[in-house]
Amino acid sequence: MMFNEKQVKKVDAPACKLGESPMWHSGRNSAFWVDILGNAIFEYKLDDGAVKQYAGSRMISLICQVDGNDNLLVAGAQGGIGTYNLESHELLLISDLERDWENHRCNDGAVDCFGNLWVGTTHVDHEPGAGDLYRVSGSWHATKKIERVSIPNGMCWSADRKTLFHTDSPTREIKAYRNDVATGEITFDRIAVQVPASMGFPDGISMDTAGTIWVAIWGGSGVGGFNSVTGELAHWIPMPVPHVSSCAFVGPALDRLLVTTAQKEMSDEQLAQYPDSGSTFLVEMAVSGLPTHDCQLPIA
Repeated sequence: MMFNEKQVKKVDAPACKLGESPMWHSGRNSAFWVDILGNAIFEYKLDDGAVKQYAGSRMISLICQVDGNDNLLVAGAQGGIGTYNLESHELLLISDLERDWENHRCNDGAVDCFGNLWVGTTHVDHEPGAGDLYRVSGSWHATKKIERVSIPNGMCWSADRKTLFHTDSPTREIKAYRNDVATGEITFDRIAVQVPASMGFPDGISMDTAGTIWVAIWGGSGVGGFNSVTGELAHWIPMPVPHVSSCAFVGPALDRLLVTTAQKEMSDEQLAQYPDSGSTFLVEMAVSGLPTHDCQLPIA
């Protein structure tokens, strides 16, 4: 299915240098996203279009809903992971993941069905193999699950939670891992999607109830809907910008797709050619997304 431009609506919000981590916050009935390079977090009310901007710090790259506290977000940043207080605008780092953060930062992340946080790290200049994927559980204990990745992105699980999908963007592969629901251990299974070089690079991803993986295509001016079993491209949402960074299902029924984009790596000439670069977009969908999980790491 090919979407048309009329189905893609721009959100009235400031443009992002590097928009990322879109999410639906059921407790606040709001959508959120971050601008990693602009040091900002945005909250968007779908019912009236109101947008609130929060001051960020330390390159916050991912945010997640916290179980039982609607005024806190779990956040990943340059320096580690912790919580961001939406009232005080303060970032409290709790775990440094035992990393050297001078040249690294967190990248994408997601929460599994146990309430554990999965978070990838990357070199600030995306040096090959300089990142890792961690699972953070218990008392913020971090365990490396996938080592030596470059730009870890796009984590989502199948409806039965038995498969984890993840991409290291430069490989153009979305890999499927068998996920032991009892223990949370993962084992590589297969390459679920191979994005053609001519299309661009897979970035953030989201799963719908029909088993389609929706993939933001960096450098590809769109979001692709891929069959998670066959890997075939079944849907395409064109975007009026080249760098599409992530996507998430939002709204009470999870029937709209919030899409973030970026101005990063664009010249002045390119920005003039694509003036909506960095904008955030909302797409009406004919299918709902799978519900996500709240982070259940202990909060003091």
